[in-house]
Amino acid sequence: MPISKNDLKKFSALKRKTKREETQSFIVEGKKSCLELFKSKFKIVATFVTDEKLITEFPNATIISEKDASRLSQLKSHSSVICVAKIPKNDISENNDNRTILFLDSINDPGNLGTIIRTLDWFGFTNLYCSNHSVDVYNSKVIMASMGSVFRVNVQYLNFEELITKFPNHNIYGTFLNGNNLYKDKIEKNSIVIMGNESNGISSVIEKKVTNKIMIPGGGKAESLNVSTATAIILSEIKRRNSN
Repeated sequence: MPISKNDLKKFSALKRKTKREETQSFIVEGKKSCLELFKSKFKIVATFVTDEKLITEFPNATIISEKDASRLSQLKSHSSVICVAKIPKNDISENNDNRTILFLDSINDPGNLGTIIRTLDWFGFTNLYCSNHSVDVYNSKVIMASMGSVFRVNVQYLNFEELITKFPNHNIYGTFLNGNNLYKDKIEKNSIVIMGNESNGISSVIEKKVTNKIMIPGGGKAESLNVSTATAIILSEIKRRNSN
């Protein structure tokens, strides 16, 4: 049975954040991401494929035209598999023991957020906190960049004041070009690590709350590191030290 005009219109509207929030639904694109979705606890509303050969892997899928797939897709080139899923209720535990917490301050690029989520998943982190001004985690480009990790990392949006109220005993580390050497200034387990906006870094309001400024030492001429690259380096160092 082909996709109805009503469903096509309804699901196409999920490209907009307001509609995702209103319906508590989002689009997942790409075979890899959809397979990861099926392994997760997320509720799946619908599955669409453009090639009937994919029915063997997605037996309950509806076959749709390339044109309809383009209407559903948020990407420049639509995927051969597209799913619609429900946004789960946030289940980040408030009893977040003494593990390091990552907070993203106004990360705008979907690719950066998706890559950071994938990196967190690689190093065994299951929670991420983002400022309310950060890109939506259910943006299709974020999901694609996460390569399925978005279904294993809990993401919560809140302002920084709320975060430090939740974890009043945590040290607060911020990444700055004039900070202390990451490899000499140990990040304690019960800490919050802040990664700043791609262009402007950590906001001046949040900077006032930082107790420890850190930086990744380099030796070249580049002005700075991409935020997802910097996050990977810091998480790797945290993992290395905590494994010793």
